[in-house]
Parts: sequence; C-alpha cells; structure tokens
Amino acid sequence: MPRDLALRVLREHLASVYGAYDASIVVHFGLGVALGAAMYIASPRAWILAWMAAHLLLGLALYLMPRWHADLPLDQTPLWARRHARTVTLVSLATATAPWLFISRDDLSATSVLTVVVIGSCARAMQLLWPLKPALYGYTLPMMLSLITALAWQGDGMHLFLSMFSLAYLLFTLRVGQQQHRLLTDSLVLRFENEALAERLGEQIAAAERASIEKTRFLATASHDLRQPLHAIALFGAALENEHPQSRNAQRLMRAVNALGSSLDTMLDVSRLDAGVVEPALEPVSLDVLFRALNPMFAAQAEQRQLQLRLRASGLWVRSDPRLLHRMLSNLLDNALKYTARGGVSVRARVRRNGDGLGDSVWIEVVDSGIGIAPGQLDRVFEEFYQVDNPGRERSHGLGIGLAIVRRLSRLLGHPVQLRSRVGRGTRFRLVLPRCDAQAAPGPWAVRAEAA
Repeated sequence: MPRDLALRVLREHLASVYGAYDASIVVHFGLGVALGAAMYIASPRAWILAWMAAHLLLGLALYLMPRWHADLPLDQTPLWARRHARTVTLVSLATATAPWLFISRDDLSATSVLTVVVIGSCARAMQLLWPLKPALYGYTLPMMLSLITALAWQGDGMHLFLSMFSLAYLLFTLRVGQQQHRLLTDSLVLRFENEALAERLGEQIAAAERASIEKTRFLATASHDLRQPLHAIALFGAALENEHPQSRNAQRLMRAVNALGSSLDTMLDVSRLDAGVVEPALEPVSLDVLFRALNPMFAAQAEQRQLQLRLRASGLWVRSDPRLLHRMLSNLLDNALKYTARGGVSVRARVRRNGDGLGDSVWIEVVDSGIGIAPGQLDRVFEEFYQVDNPGRERSHGLGIGLAIVRRLSRLLGHPVQLRSRVGRGTRFRLVLPRCDAQAAPGPWAVRAEAA
C-alpha cells in the first residue's frame, strides 16, 4: 500500500478510536470503581480503597492528557497511534492487578463478579479498538492473561473451568477483532481509491471542458477569418461561371463552394452560440411578416420535391429576437422538408390561453407528413450530428446540426420546444413564445408588416 494511502487509512482509524475516547474512559474506570466498591462492601479493607483511588487518579490523568485531533499534520498520525496503543496498554496493566487481588478460592461469588466485569470490559473495549490492532492487543492481552493465570493458579475445578472459558473467549475475540480490522481497512482503502479515481476523472472532465470551451471560443472569434477565404473562392467561382456559363466544372465548383459555405456557416453558428457571444435583442415580431419571409426561401425546395408548403397568416405578434426566431423556423422547415417524401409541410400559429395570469402564449407549429421519429429517438434528434434514418451520412441530408441549433436558440430565447411524432405519421415541432402587441414605434420587422 502506498505510504500516503496508508497514512490516510491510519488517520481514519485513529479518528474512529478517539471519537469514543471520553466514553471509553468513563465506562472502563466506572466498572473498576463499581468492582472495588462491591469488594469493599463484601470485605472492608483499606487497600481496596487505595486501589480504587489509584484507579480514579489514572482515569483523571487520561482524561486530561493531550489528545489527537483532526487539525494535526498527517505525518504525525503514526506517532499518535503508537501513543494511544501505549496508553491503553497502561490502562490494561493497571486493571490486570485486580484478578490477583480479588480472586479467591474461598469466595466464588467475588471470582464470578470479577470474571464478568473483566470480560465485559474487554468486549466493550475491543469494539472500539478494532481499527487499531496494536491498541487492541495492548488492551486485551494484559488484562485477559492476568485473569486467565489468576484463575488457573487457584487449582480447583471451577477456577480451571473459568480459566479455560476465558482463554477460549480471548482467542475468539482476537480472531473477530482481526477480521473486523481487515474489513475496516479494506473498506477505507476502497473508499480512498474511489475518491482518487473520481478526482482524476473530474480533472480530466474539467480539462476536456476547458479544451472544448477554448475550441468554441476560437471558432467564434475566428469566424470572420474562416469565412473570408471561402467568400473569395465563391467570388472567383462566380466570375468563372459567368465567363463560361456552360462549363460543367464551373457549375460543380459553385455547388461545392455553396455546400462548403453552408456547412461552415452552420458549424460557426453553433460555436458562437456555445461561446455565449450571441446576445438576443427582444422586440415585438409580426409572425405574418416572418412567415412571408420564409415562404420564398423554401417554396422552390418544396416544389422540387413535389410537396405542399403552407405558411398560414394569423395576425399574431410575439416578443422575440426576429433574426434568431427566423433561424429557428428556417431550421425546422428545412428539417421537415428533408424528411418528408409525400404530402407536405405546414406552419401555423395560434394563441394559447394561460390560466396563471402571466399573459397569453403563442404556439408556432411546424407539422409535416414525413417518416416520423421513433420514441427512442425523440431526445436524440436534438444532438449534434444525429440524423434519423441516415446511417450512411448522405450529404443531401446535411450535417445533422440544424435541430441542435434550434435547441440552443430555444434556451437562449426562452422559447421551449416541444416535439410529438409517430413513425410513418409525421412530426410536429412546437415553439412556445410570449404573445405581445405591436409597439407604437415599430422596429424594422413591424415596418415591413405595415408595408405589407
């Protein structure tokens, strides 16, 4: 066992023993005084009173002597363990005089009382001294061996029987004490090893989190530098396509550049959200204006897939960040269209009356007739890079980050996202937003609503 671990185990053993120090002193010397008083009543003798007085003085000295406490240095633990073992050995030696003073062949009742008191005192002390094996032996052996030899010295059958009984009890209790000491030690070793493993695991988790935060912060900070060369490539590719409009290579180049730009924008958006650099600007937002802005973005995609796309006007206003809400609905619409083979996708808004007096809510629902989501996958669809029914990572289905961005924006804006789906029966995403009225001094989204 490593020294540091052995010291920590010994310290716990010592703390356990000293936790019952006062009680041990009171019980031990209380039994001794009671024994002396009983003997004195049976046969008044001056030396019995002297033995009782000496016994009490020893108990008082032990009560007043310096003790171990938890603030002491760890490297002093073995010193205090040896000191405690010597102390209990001294106590045992003092009590070991009793059998030779009080056992008599002619007074069997006194012998029986003394035997019961000594064995009971050892039984009580051994339970407290199991953690420290030297103290266990130091307390038990002098007292019990004195009792055993004093009983055997009398020579008659009854005293020999009590002597053999006491010897068997001593051997049994020492064996039990060793087993308990081993169990206590093993449990402490296991506890400290688990604590060390948990500490190392915590350090590794903290290091991984710091690395992730640094990565996220770097990507969020360097987003402009990363986008700039891609933007330049897109400009050169567009120029090349204009010069050679029929060139398949130029068309392929632009498709690749556009796909790369879209993927890079998505990943950088995730990094900026994780880095906490996106600050929402809440204001009244007209849902009709927002839906009209979304319709041309996805109408061509829906038409190409022969799907119906409906964005229903409602005249409702909500309090949100218009650009971030636009991004949430864009991702939900894009996801719905990708996983719908026939039928269509609808976006609708309706008022939900709240009974708590906190104002009405608006539910924005994106409903599709697509493949649906199995119950075991409902929580996973919001994870990064997870895609339903796309084990081969088909690039036409994107990176699998759209819903992860939706979840981040939901937390940022305080707009809960609810999901219901059945396999083969479609999916419904619901955003819960606070309802509000248009302000007298409208923002840009309100101006567009009035212009429309």
